[in-house]
Amino acid sequence: MSNGVTQKKVNNHLFMQEITRVFREQGKKSVTFIVRGFSMRPFLEHERDKVILAPPREPKIGDVVLAEVREQTYALHRVIKIENGTYTMRGDGNPLRMTESFTYDKIIGVADGFVRKGKAISTNSRKWRCYSAIWGALKPFRRILLAIYRRI
Repeated sequence: MSNGVTQKKVNNHLFMQEITRVFREQGKKSVTFIVRGFSMRPFLEHERDKVILAPPREPKIGDVVLAEVREQTYALHRVIKIENGTYTMRGDGNPLRMTESFTYDKIIGVADGFVRKGKAISTNSRKWRCYSAIWGALKPFRRILLAIYRRI
């Protein structure tokens, strides 16, 4: 790769352990990595976009969180519900019934931003907040919109 950056694919579980270690032992404020998977379409694309992940913190509804949802199974999805210490999340591109739940101790980190098509977008930006609000409001039509998106 250009810019002196080397890409290396590693086992997901080892990668998550390394992120956790970097946050805890090195006190890093963020870790950036390439997104893998299609569950956050249409906003994040597989192996094109990046997530800027901050250390674990108490997420709010609408936050994008990386968490261990089952033993050694991880998901980067949006929190849609918080109830009695349990967080429920769903990928923006996933069917409405497809959700995962976890507790605070399973959070690897919370997204502070994304790099989409080479441009950084903060989760605090107006652009991100508008996207989140619009996509949330389109819930009944997502399936149709995603089908169209996949064809273009």
